[in-house]
Formats: sequence, C-alpha cells, structure tokens
Amino acid sequence: MIYLDHYRTTPVSEAVVSKMAPFFRDDFFLPEPFTKRGTKAEEIIEQANRTLLDTFHLKTGEVMYTSGGTAANNIVISGVLRDVEPSQAHAVCAVIDHPSIVHTYEYYRKKGVSVTFLKVDDDGWIDPEELRWSIQPKTLLVSFTHVNHTIGVIQPLEQLLPIIKERNPNTRIHIDAAVSLNAMDLDLTKLPIDFLTFSGHKIYGPKGIGAVVFRNNGLLKPTLFGSVTTSPFTPGAENIPGIVGLAEALRLAAEKRATYRLKTRRLQERAINLIESDIPDVVLNGPKPTSFGNLDAIPTQRAVDNINFSFRYVEGESIMLFLDFEDIVVATGSACASSDLKVNYVLSAIGRDHEMAHGSLRITPGWDNDEEQIDRFVDRLKPIVSRLRAQSTLR
Repeated sequence: MIYLDHYRTTPVSEAVVSKMAPFFRDDFFLPEPFTKRGTKAEEIIEQANRTLLDTFHLKTGEVMYTSGGTAANNIVISGVLRDVEPSQAHAVCAVIDHPSIVHTYEYYRKKGVSVTFLKVDDDGWIDPEELRWSIQPKTLLVSFTHVNHTIGVIQPLEQLLPIIKERNPNTRIHIDAAVSLNAMDLDLTKLPIDFLTFSGHKIYGPKGIGAVVFRNNGLLKPTLFGSVTTSPFTPGAENIPGIVGLAEALRLAAEKRATYRLKTRRLQERAINLIESDIPDVVLNGPKPTSFGNLDAIPTQRAVDNINFSFRYVEGESIMLFLDFEDIVVATGSACASSDLKVNYVLSAIGRDHEMAHGSLRITPGWDNDEEQIDRFVDRLKPIVSRLRAQSTLR
C-alpha cells in the first residue's frame, strides 16, 4: 500500500504503542488521592501535562484532555460562549476553518451571537485589514485553523494575532493546530494564543484523544458535568493510555520536526513537479510552496506535507477510487465523497467552481513514504486521469 492520506489519520508509531502498553493492563488504575496506585496515576497525567506545556514553551498553564480535536474545538468555543448574553457577544473565524469550528459558530449565530466569517483570497489567506475591522469591543473569541486541512495554507499568526490584541486586548484567541505539529513549532511565549487544540491521531499517536492547552481556567466554563478527578472540563474516567500516547507522540513530533520537514518537503516538491509536468490541465489549490530548492527553510506559506490538485474534466472521487484499486490511498474534495454531497467548502471559498472542486485530490505524504512511492503514485495516476478524461462528458 502507498498511503498518502496522513491529514485524515496517521498510523500509531511503535514508540508510542510501547509507551502506552503498560497502561492497558499492568497500570490500568485511575487517579485517586491517598492511595499508592491512584497517586501514581495522577503523577502519570501530571508528567503528560508537563510534556505538553514544555513542547509549547510554557512554564505554567492548563491542559485539558478530550476525545479528539473536534471535541477540543467544541469545548473551547462553547466554554467561552456558555454564559454570555448572545446579543452582547461577537466571535470571529475564517470561512475555511475546520468544520468543528465553523459549524459550532454557525450554531451560536443561530442562537443570537454575532459571528464574522472572514473570507479568504485565492490562496486561502485571511486579509489582515478585514480581520482588523472585524474586531469589536464585544468580540469574545477569535478562532483560526493554523494549517488548513484541505489546501495546506499556513495562516501567518505572527502577523494576524497582534492585530486582534491591539484592537481588543480582552479578546481570546483559539488556534486549531491539528495538522501543524509534525512540521511546525508553536511557541506560546511569543504568540498570544489563549487556547491551542490538537489531536493525537494526526501526529502518529492514538485515536480518541486530543487536548486543549490554555493559559488559565478562568477563561473557560465547563460544558460537561459529572464526577471530577483531574479536570472540571472533562469529568469521568481519564483515558490514561491515550494521554500517555498523546504526550509521547507530541514529544517525538517536536524532536523529529526538522527531519520530518526535510523528508516531506522533498516528497512534496517531487510530486508537484511530476504532476505539473506529466499531466495537462491541472491546477494547484492553495499557495505555491516558496521553499523549493531550499530544503532547510521553515515553511511560511504552504505546509510541506500537503499537495492538492484539481484535474479538469474528471471527478476526484473517480480518480480516488481507481487509485484505491491500485492500493494507493488519497483524499478528494469531490462532493460525491462527502456525506452531505456539497462541494468542498474550502475549495469553493478560494474560487474553485463546481467542476474544479469535484476534480480535486488531496495528497498528504508522511513518515512512511519515499520518493520511489511518489514516482509509482504519479505513474499510476497518469493513465487513470487520461482514461477518465477520454470517457468524460465535461469537455
């Protein structure tokens, strides 16, 4: 199998599995004060908390574990907006943010909260001036997806976030970093991020675990209720194997970041060059990587592990299915591959029409890929696109 869908999910690394294994059987206990085993469980969670805070360069802060990135985003937004008078509240996000952000804000907009959905340009970037004038005295929360999950555009947080705090120092900032952390460092001592969310299964950790790292719990109200042992925000039994796995996956991602960037940048450059030279009528969705030829550069425009092309005159779903027959796994923005049958909203937001959105493929390489696999992928892709175009009625 050639797996090129790492933005959907990643395999759990062997090192993470080994770290988690004892907590399924031998050390299966839950936190409990005054008991030897319960105290050890508390210490395990505290060690994981310290790993997360250290990775984001924070000496102090709070960590909340969730069932994943989607839950983390929902808990942050709902936790900030829970007790506010809707008519007195305003929030901001971008139209291309992750659905767990956009759909949550849409819910609160229907409840009476004023929400600004910022448009983006043809490459997916937020306009800093539009952001500036969107911030109001009653703006409680701004949420952004750092690296877009579809087209890999990197929002320039160093430029955007100070604008928010200049306009309203009391506005809280929430960043979804789910697909950022394999390749990019986020230093919370340099960026005014109040809530940072991410998920284990995007960074070679386990599914079913995510986290919110935030500065203090006075900024957030609980939205779940039950028996509390370690966090008022996520009552109930702690997923200690998942917490251990998440912390180890994040630690390894930070440790290996430079190597990962070098590897995936080479794969990205090779795939883009081969597709553009060997297949006519293709359009790269999202910004062109500017670091070609400079493999050591930290990406600033497009994530090094994201490629997204639209193939004219064919549907991405058909390409994806024929590649699947070849044991090659990619993703598509085709409406037919979506459960709600709508055109991919990210591609629509950057100006792609129905045909171009239907004909898109997302290719996201990772640790388990090499250049020979990229060559085989493109070799299989070319006749598939040619055959589908010959049968197409879209011309």
